[in-house]
Amino acid sequence: MTSCESPIDGEVAPAGHAGAFPSPHLGNDATGARVAELFVFNTDVRLYAYPPDGASLRDSSVRGVLDAALEDAAARCWYFERTLSRTRPDSDIARAHAAAPQPVPVTPETAELVRCALAYGTASEGHFDITMGTVTSLWDFHTGTVPARVALARALEHVGAHARVQLGERRLADGALVPTLALTDPETILDLGGIAKGYIADDLARLLRARGVDRFVLNLGGNVLVGGGRPAAPEARPPHRAGDPWRIGIVNPFDPAHHRALIEVADGSVVTSGLFERSFTRGGVTYHHILDPQTGMPAQSDVASATIVSERSLDGDGWSTTALMMGAAHARDVIEGLPGVEALIIDDADRVTWTSGLAERLSLIPTLPHL
Repeated sequence: MTSCESPIDGEVAPAGHAGAFPSPHLGNDATGARVAELFVFNTDVRLYAYPPDGASLRDSSVRGVLDAALEDAAARCWYFERTLSRTRPDSDIARAHAAAPQPVPVTPETAELVRCALAYGTASEGHFDITMGTVTSLWDFHTGTVPARVALARALEHVGAHARVQLGERRLADGALVPTLALTDPETILDLGGIAKGYIADDLARLLRARGVDRFVLNLGGNVLVGGGRPAAPEARPPHRAGDPWRIGIVNPFDPAHHRALIEVADGSVVTSGLFERSFTRGGVTYHHILDPQTGMPAQSDVASATIVSERSLDGDGWSTTALMMGAAHARDVIEGLPGVEALIIDDADRVTWTSGLAERLSLIPTLPHL
């Protein structure tokens, strides 16, 4: 396990960053939830909040509590978008780039996320590195651009988070201490996209619980976090009781329109990294988006897809990409020793293996032959 503790202990902070933000679309879901839909973090986000057992969405007061919680959660999403975005000039990350190598004050959340990311970098044997933005910015998976070898070599000289990312503190005129972030190498590009959604999902779960919502499903474009289990549905076939686990589908990397497995989760997170997510073929060679910090090229591994099931979504982000790069056997061995973290790995021969904690929670679905 990393040395990073929960980033969201205590009461959830207010959204901060004054100013208008787009309101989420609110409505009812067929599963009995109120759902908020918004496009943020460059992905479709869906947040589902369920009424307490015995309560109904027909009750306007119940609906009001759920909607208020979802609106707060949406505002929190926009707070993180504005704080962590690499492209917004007023974000913590953009200001750190502009000021490098000098430190800039940042929010406590940004400092905590960077601290967690550095811990995962150490635990991952160097496979996870938040300074890989220096390299990923050279690739374009929309146009199929492969960077020149010399450009990659020059970019790799500016990769290495522990040598180039520094956290500190600054005392303000009123005596208060604020965290600071410095990029000691002005050519380094910091990119928290590989871990931010997990951190945010954990934060939103804490917020919903603080607002009285104990049963929810959060889908942040692939990061799925559930709490409280399923609502009761005695009329369903088969029927399920309140608190029964959700069955979460794991995409088949060789047939992304279908699932390869179902995992039962009542409280926890499911995060998948797969080579199928973004790739292109150029000159007969297929390039995927999981880049090796040692070479700047797509990682060479026998893993096609790595799914992490964990208590915290932060762990899902930190370990799913790492597992994909480590290789199937080594990743299983490492993750088997992590408390509260399990893995399901699909290798390049379509073999499915998993850590011991998933044995009773897993159903496999065969890959159908292509006709």
